[in-house]
Amino acid sequence: GPAPRFSKMAPKRDLAAAKLRRQGIDPELIGVIDSILADQEHAQKLALLTAKAGARGAAPAPPGKGGPAPASAAPAGPPAKVVKMRAIDSHSGEVTYEKGATVFVVGEPDATGMVQTVASGKTGKAPANHFVEITEELLKREREEKERLAEENRKKEEARLQAELESEKKKIEASASSPAAAKAPEVETKKQEVDAKFQAERERLLAEEKRIKEEAARLEELMRQLDADDD
Repeated sequence: GPAPRFSKMAPKRDLAAAKLRRQGIDPELIGVIDSILADQEHAQKLALLTAKAGARGAAPAPPGKGGPAPASAAPAGPPAKVVKMRAIDSHSGEVTYEKGATVFVVGEPDATGMVQTVASGKTGKAPANHFVEITEELLKREREEKERLAEENRKKEEARLQAELESEKKKIEASASSPAAAKAPEVETKKQEVDAKFQAERERLLAEEKRIKEEAARLEELMRQLDADDD
């Protein structure tokens, strides 16, 4: 993905990026986190603007008989609630996002079930039933699912390699001119080379599984840190 443009970051995001760099976080992951923080800032500003607009548009209180003239506008109320959500479905409309995206919703859904949403730097209405709140429990479940899939994929690939290994060894034995020749040192050497190749591939698969699990754990922790930084 494209590298984050740190020079254009707001101070809070710039500090967050610097902190992540010090932790040795992958630049691409820093870019993901920065995009989330940018959307969060956008949503928070939208919540404040919505509260101010609501105050300007509020109807004046009716004047009492002989009482003072009504105020031209009601005082601004508290900003609408901003909630970090996980998209459980994809959507293309005023805002566009893929299933699994992190988005922010502002306020409550309207009568049609649409809610003001900030996603990938854009603002617009989206179906409220597309989202679930990102909680510690959700982050834990997502990490565990990534770990399960990583292990499952590694085992499938390992089984495929094992089958190829056995097939290749049988071909080596079949190429020998006699049962006795099949046990000759040079044939055994070829079979050992196949075993070594399988072991190297297995180590590669295990390393990839470990990398995916570590990345999932790191992402979970980073998402938790975002919540901690909000407090």
